[in-house]
Amino acid sequence: MVNLICVLLPVDSGVNRQGGFKKLTIMTWLLLKEEREIGMKKVGYMLVLLVFYFCFDIEIKAYTSSADQITEENNNIANTRTFFIDATNGDDSNSGLSEETPWKSLYKVNSETFFPGDKILLKAGERWTGSLHPLGSGTQNNPIVLDKYGEGPKPLIEGQGVPYVIRLYNQEYWSIGNIEITNKTPEQGTEPRTGVEIIGEDFLAGEETDIENVAILNNIHLHDLYIHDINGLHKKGVYGSAGINVLVRRNQEGLPHRVTKFDNVIIENNKIENITRTGIMVNSAWNHREQQGGPIVDPTIPWTPATNVVIRKNEVLHVSGDGIVPHITTGALVEHNRVHGYNEAKVDYNAGMWTYNGDYTLYQFNEVSGGKTIKDGMSFDYDNGTKGVIFQYNYSHDNEGGTVLICQNEKNGSVSDGIFRYNVSQNDHYQTITVCNGSNYNNMQFYNNVFYVGPGIKNTMLIDNNGNAPAGNGEAIFKNNIFYNLGTGSYKAKATWVYDSNLFFGNNVPTKLIIPDSNMITSDPHFLDPGKATSIHDLVGYQLKSYSPAINSGIAIADNGGKDFWENPLYYQNADIGAYEHQTDKENPPINDSVKNIALGKVPTSGSFIQNSGRITDGQTNDTAQYTGLDKGLQWMQLDLGGIYNIDRVRLWHYFGDHRIYKDVIVQLSNNADFSSGVTTVFNNDSDNSAGFGIGSDLEYRETVDGKEIIFDPVKARYVRFWSNGSLQNVWNHYVEAEIFGVPAG
Repeated sequence: MVNLICVLLPVDSGVNRQGGFKKLTIMTWLLLKEEREIGMKKVGYMLVLLVFYFCFDIEIKAYTSSADQITEENNNIANTRTFFIDATNGDDSNSGLSEETPWKSLYKVNSETFFPGDKILLKAGERWTGSLHPLGSGTQNNPIVLDKYGEGPKPLIEGQGVPYVIRLYNQEYWSIGNIEITNKTPEQGTEPRTGVEIIGEDFLAGEETDIENVAILNNIHLHDLYIHDINGLHKKGVYGSAGINVLVRRNQEGLPHRVTKFDNVIIENNKIENITRTGIMVNSAWNHREQQGGPIVDPTIPWTPATNVVIRKNEVLHVSGDGIVPHITTGALVEHNRVHGYNEAKVDYNAGMWTYNGDYTLYQFNEVSGGKTIKDGMSFDYDNGTKGVIFQYNYSHDNEGGTVLICQNEKNGSVSDGIFRYNVSQNDHYQTITVCNGSNYNNMQFYNNVFYVGPGIKNTMLIDNNGNAPAGNGEAIFKNNIFYNLGTGSYKAKATWVYDSNLFFGNNVPTKLIIPDSNMITSDPHFLDPGKATSIHDLVGYQLKSYSPAINSGIAIADNGGKDFWENPLYYQNADIGAYEHQTDKENPPINDSVKNIALGKVPTSGSFIQNSGRITDGQTNDTAQYTGLDKGLQWMQLDLGGIYNIDRVRLWHYFGDHRIYKDVIVQLSNNADFSSGVTTVFNNDSDNSAGFGIGSDLEYRETVDGKEIIFDPVKARYVRFWSNGSLQNVWNHYVEAEIFGVPAG
């Protein structure tokens, strides 16, 4: 009888601290000894004392009152332990409880179960090989800590091809930080590998499957880790390779399932680089709902998102796939991160930051750059099954796939209520917005953003792929944005998109026939110094000068976030256009601030006859009949500015009465009157090299009363030469006006 009670106590109730089983064994031995020596009566007294003793020594995990739990927490505080691990001077036969008696191996750590408040500290500057999977869970007030001790570099764990380097499985209340992790072999892995893997799988499952009562794994904190050089299998999906992967799985062994999720996951201040495949991922196999769509929506696998997920102040550099992806979450916060170099494998579709089948993710103050290819290769993605995702105050630049993706691509899935506001894009390529084939997206709002494209970059502003196709025709609204295009791309609209109060400036400025924006502005927004940003902390060049036409010209938007990119309050007077809200009264432009038209009144020369030569520089741009005429075929006309200028802009009007298209339009600058050397070509839309100056990268365009504005980096020149080769209407060449803007070279 006595022996039975003593054996069952640790099994059914659980001993709270290490050593409990040892104490129980000793007490059992004493009891048997007493039984032999003094008989059964005294044994009864001993039994009462023994049970009383263990009432204070066990951790009661179920059916306890709140008062019992508080008492237990206080006991844990008093009994927490710190274990030290030293790969060089440690010994696994040591207690591990001091720096003088450290353990040596990861094997020793993996063989122990840790308790609330325990600390596991790896010595700075030491290194280990293999995997670390410590057991046990902490509590709300007493998490288990895995960290470093001592001065010097972060302790290093080299996985050398293991499935994971650090892993938790169905564990909670952990803080892991200040460790360096690699997982690389000479050859690319053929199975997935991770740096840190946090797994939940059918947590607290019973004898029958339970899809109604969610089992919650709480409080995972991953911080100040340096995870790099992981070369596992490049596999997209829930079980793919990653730097950090927080994942809820469903067992594949046919055992009962229990719907499981994580709550309060904080991933911060980590550096992750050279990773196959994903930088940081949160995901779940409990993911079925109508909003997601797909071939089948299985009600036995209900959508169960992670909650209170925060991913902040991380660097993700050079990953073969996605950057940061908090999938199957609700209300996740992703802020102050930097992703540079993603989709570098160039084999499948990946973006910098995006959520799949999740709601209300807030992405803010992030910088994303270096995306490769147009599969997808853009910074931000509103992906299938998402609702209420917000991107605000972010900086995107130098991505091959553009800036934003809207991708409703699952049967019967949807994307809705997305907001893209007060972001800055600089020198993204391909197209500003990409749309997948699906059309079930609605209420996608793009307002008060800046999209800047520098010279020589081809970016179809707004959209190209699926631009005019019925596929992809969902609802998007564009208001108060600035499109500043010094590149070669043009504009396309979608019939189901709405445009209001946007500013278009630079090359290929659209007419209202192309972009149906009845309140569009087509003049220089007068940024302070655009195109020169080097980081998200260096974007002041996109603020407006005090006399910008964008000030007070926007349309007010409700629930606008309350502040601009630089955290100025909204609004000062009326709404401004762009990512900056000017905070003082608008001023008149100073007389000497604007660069003047230095071509005014200059007399042209040509290789052919010139008819009405004075009209090209008379300052009159709105009368198409008042033009200077040249001979038929390929001809040039030249202006001598009378001195050397730093020229950065040319504006040109051909005959525009019938919106005709002129062929082989080329603009060149030089300091030599005969253009025999030192020639800079700033515009060329000769698509077949018929003019002999090379195949141009600029597009043909229709003539309008607004003229053609060509903007480029400053060029020192005295002479400007214009070429054309007739039009699609006839073989003659006509110039209504030419304006050239620059300042003396000095």
